[in-house]
Amino acid sequence: MEITYKMIGGDGREYGPVTLEELKGWVRDGRVGRQTQILRSDMGSWLAAAQFQELQSEIAVLAPSATGTEGEFESVGFWPRVGAMIIDSLLLYLVFFAVAKVMGWPLNYKMSPGTTFHRIEDLMPFFIASAKQAGVSFLLRLIYEVFMTGKFGATLGKMIIGARIVRMDGSPLGFSFAFFRFLAKIVSDFTCYIGYLIVAFREDKRGLHDLIARTRVVYKR
Repeated sequence: MEITYKMIGGDGREYGPVTLEELKGWVRDGRVGRQTQILRSDMGSWLAAAQFQELQSEIAVLAPSATGTEGEFESVGFWPRVGAMIIDSLLLYLVFFAVAKVMGWPLNYKMSPGTTFHRIEDLMPFFIASAKQAGVSFLLRLIYEVFMTGKFGATLGKMIIGARIVRMDGSPLGFSFAFFRFLAKIVSDFTCYIGYLIVAFREDKRGLHDLIARTRVVYKR
């Protein structure tokens, strides 16, 4: 069977399959840069075009401006991303705590000693308090992650470790991709965080949310 190739374009869409000669033509035409993500039909993961030996002669003559990127990218591994997530979580907790104090929202619902429940209505204050906390926490996370990644390409945690989030071709996220990636992270949350854990086992260091949103986390060089 003939080996074919697919690529992720600058618009985030998938193109192909095409033959090697057609792919080389795309490189010469400037459609494929050094960091453009390529999937070969006999491989199981996407890799940068510069990593394919069969494209080296075409890649070597590319002008820097043809790459559409700011230098070579190195994917961020699992543990640095865990560290960035811890930093962001602590920051969001502090903000949530401050907002709750200013607005006078209870941080937890306390039942009086000896309280008994005979009807579902007796539990409503607890449900309301829990729903309020969860809603505020989700809203803060939404605003923080979409604004920071859409505007700066990274949350504060990722900035501290020198990382940023980009599209597959290395271009900035923008707010629309940032929002879509946030929704994709909710999917990773609902997998009992397995969606985050797979970063440790993939060669390209992409989590489930990165695969869905077609993004990657790289070191800022």
